[in-house]
Amino acid sequence: MKRPNPFVVLSTAVRLYSRPLRHRVRGHLRNNLGVRIGPITVAGHCVVLRSPQLSDWSRWHELRIRDQEFIEPFWVSSPHSWAERHTERAWVEEYLHARREARAGRALPLVIEVDGALAGQFNLERIDAWAGSAEGGVWIDSTLTGEGVALAAGYLLAEYAFVVLGLHRLTAPVCVGNASAARSAEQGGMHREGTMVGYLDVGGRRKDHHLWAITAEMWAAQKERISDHAAR
Repeated sequence: MKRPNPFVVLSTAVRLYSRPLRHRVRGHLRNNLGVRIGPITVAGHCVVLRSPQLSDWSRWHELRIRDQEFIEPFWVSSPHSWAERHTERAWVEEYLHARREARAGRALPLVIEVDGALAGQFNLERIDAWAGSAEGGVWIDSTLTGEGVALAAGYLLAEYAFVVLGLHRLTAPVCVGNASAARSAEQGGMHREGTMVGYLDVGGRRKDHHLWAITAEMWAAQKERISDHAAR
């Protein structure tokens, strides 16, 4: 009788053991449209995360054009001008692409809504149901800097990702030199794991990025610290 390949047996055992988690994650990821998370109140602001809408175009365009100097140095490079990348057609294409990715379970596209108005975007991308991991990316209205809105949005997204979707690990590549993003990642309970050399082409050239990450266990501990602080 031919003996089984131990590597095949191990692989099969891992798949069977993790099947409930994978099914749980995939089941929720099939419903990544029409999502609304929150509200949460911070510094007098009502913060909500929700799925993007075609009607968000005008506000999205206004903020992205106004805050070009803050966003473009850390945004994926393009041969097109900033204005060309923020036409109504560009928004429609981004919206339709986001819906396709959401339906496929590869992404969770969201906008940040503050006091009823769009104030940024916060997406989960590269969702891997098998590994239980995803990568986050965010930009936010510059006039809300220091108001705690980014932290509140991060809290909502982490809670949804770990508790509802059942993911185990979230990562965020932060461009070296992007001090505000690094500060937000640290305040949100993420740990810096290392530096990825030439990781992304942003702002017109390849730049190094620090890899920040948080696991479900780390998030549970972070929530406990937040609760203890609020109780004082």
